[in-house]
Amino acid sequence: MMSRSSTTAIVALLLAGTAIVPRPAAAEYTQQDNIVYGHKDGLGLLMDVFTPGKQNGAGVIWTVSGGMNSSRRAIPRITKFPGFRALLDKGYTVFAVMHGSQPRFALQEIVKDLPKAVRHIRFHAKRYGIDGDRLGVTGRSSGGQLSLYLATAAVGARPNAEQPIDRVSSRVQAAVAYFPGTDMVHFGKRNTTILEHFRSRGMKADATFDFHTWSPETSRFERVTDRREQLKFYRDLSPITHITPDDPPALIIHGTEDKIVPFQQGEIFQTKLKKAGVPSELFVAKGKNHGWGKPLDGELEAFTGWFDRHLLNKK
Repeated sequence: MMSRSSTTAIVALLLAGTAIVPRPAAAEYTQQDNIVYGHKDGLGLLMDVFTPGKQNGAGVIWTVSGGMNSSRRAIPRITKFPGFRALLDKGYTVFAVMHGSQPRFALQEIVKDLPKAVRHIRFHAKRYGIDGDRLGVTGRSSGGQLSLYLATAAVGARPNAEQPIDRVSSRVQAAVAYFPGTDMVHFGKRNTTILEHFRSRGMKADATFDFHTWSPETSRFERVTDRREQLKFYRDLSPITHITPDDPPALIIHGTEDKIVPFQQGEIFQTKLKKAGVPSELFVAKGKNHGWGKPLDGELEAFTGWFDRHLLNKK
């Protein structure tokens, strides 16, 4: 299990994506704190809702995540990212969604949270002043990975679900992911798992990939130790595994010198999207590592423009 100090170090490293740069005053907005969008083991799953003074009718989910850790302590920093402010300036309602964190929850449980957020937002779209069929998602590092998993693996409407909120679709209409993991079986190199890659860099990320399965014999969740079974989890939880032609358009923004999440992850994902006929682009941050300071030339235009094009039908 990851120590608190190790977790803090990795979170700090993975959240260090975009530095704060001076910008003109953003449009006025209101912030609603701690909205419960679902439950997990009897506990509430939370999000903050940022509503601009003049809404454009579309919403963007900002996945609050770094190192598969999610905390509202990250939100004040995220709200100062140029991309975050740019979305508000353009009238997007932004949903800062927090998920269940490692080490309490492994990835197999974490990926279940964002679909709940989408269904909640879509079910209550009128309350939030948006069109429920114009939803995008974005995130950085593990937030980007979770965003792409949502984009590729989410399910459509389930009209026979017991609860009305579960009858609406959890699919989004556009995605933008910064330096995301996409293939956890071939992470940087073939047959090198994401955990093996992290360990080679001295990063302690074991808790995220501490997979368990229910055992009828012992009536408890047992740790998965067989490598073949572990690889199945890595494969099934990788966004690249779930790409199909009906996936939403996706933009990947990635640095060529990323040592934490190799640039290869963005390349192979975008290549497979193209083969599937899914609208996609790869914004190459030449010479950049896992995050950078001032936005690059054309970066903010690409970021917000992707949502404009696919959520607002603007060319």
